[in-house]
Amino acid sequence: MDLYNYKYMDELFLENYKKMEQLDLCTEDNLTVEEVIEGTILPYRVVGNSKKAGVVNQNGEYVALSAFEALSEVDSWGGSYQIESAEYLDETVLYFGRFWKHWGHFLMDMVSRLWWIIENDMNIKIAYDAQEDIQGVYWEFLRLLGVSKNQMVRVENPTRFAKVIVPECAHKPGISCNVRYKKIFDIVAQKALQEFKDYDKYRDKSIYFTRMQMKRRIPFEVGERDFERLFSRQGFVVVAPEKYSLVEQIAMIKGAKRVACLSGTLPHNMIFAQDGAELIVVRKTNKPNYRQVSVNQLRKLKVTNIDAHISLKAVGPGGPFVLDINKNVEAYFKDCYGKCDYSKVLQWFKRKIRLLWYVPIYILRNRKMDRQVPLFDGKVFSTTVTAKSELFSYYIKRI
Repeated sequence: MDLYNYKYMDELFLENYKKMEQLDLCTEDNLTVEEVIEGTILPYRVVGNSKKAGVVNQNGEYVALSAFEALSEVDSWGGSYQIESAEYLDETVLYFGRFWKHWGHFLMDMVSRLWWIIENDMNIKIAYDAQEDIQGVYWEFLRLLGVSKNQMVRVENPTRFAKVIVPECAHKPGISCNVRYKKIFDIVAQKALQEFKDYDKYRDKSIYFTRMQMKRRIPFEVGERDFERLFSRQGFVVVAPEKYSLVEQIAMIKGAKRVACLSGTLPHNMIFAQDGAELIVVRKTNKPNYRQVSVNQLRKLKVTNIDAHISLKAVGPGGPFVLDINKNVEAYFKDCYGKCDYSKVLQWFKRKIRLLWYVPIYILRNRKMDRQVPLFDGKVFSTTVTAKSELFSYYIKRI
């Protein structure tokens, strides 16, 4: 796709990455809705090796539409399990699905069924499966959408309702993304800008969203400070988004002409951006983030990916991640800003020190895991026998 710039990415597994980003996901197809009389909501449970949750009808049959589908089986869930009893509430509710505190999953997975309330009934009760109330930034999002607190019904145990309305997910990560999904965020952003009022404060700014101010007991990524400095020297405003209200975060993203950030959850926030905005993703791992593909396509983002990492081993979301000013980073800054202002000698020493950090942290976080290198062939994720050794040999040369 012309929207992507792959010039600053490592050649290792690049073709697999291109196949993922070039999936054609956007659709305007009609979405299905099922009304389940005397439906029972089953909260999330792990049964054996399966992740179960969703809705069953009055005959105990699972409602397939209540499952959550994603390109990766790891992120999918659905299915019924045996229950002894269920509380009864004489209410008609919309099935929201699972909720847990993770901003990226909230944006990409959890709000996907809320297109229905926009088109049908903004005042309907909304039943969500969770062990805690929706609060903080998550509640701020729902408030901006037009949902009130007395609409929300938390389901902790199997609960039967007079009627459960189960809309199809408008976003199935890596599978499809309906235009109705985009509308959810358009409404939230419009309301946020009405509340913020000082939209010009961030108009045409270049913003670097940092993770450096997040509170973590054990760091799982090192080297971002160098990137804060590099982008700051080129006029980017360095922002820790968690320090601001969602309203102001949306104003920043909506007003910015370009946004730079590390790969992970932060790029998902571009779902609030103006169509055609520029996104620079500093990749901290070779692992693909297939959820971002829908965001890039819906907003027609101009995306530059920069491989800025040393990835000796396959890791999960907990890392560790080593960020490095390498040839990709140097080429990007020289091409776009005329120079890459850093000390090669100092960076060489930092690289060695970060390796000493990497080994014990990797053992601590991954000692019980058989981590694989996920490769996308255009249809599914898979692994190869040699992928791990290829990964190690490629990046060990950078140390």
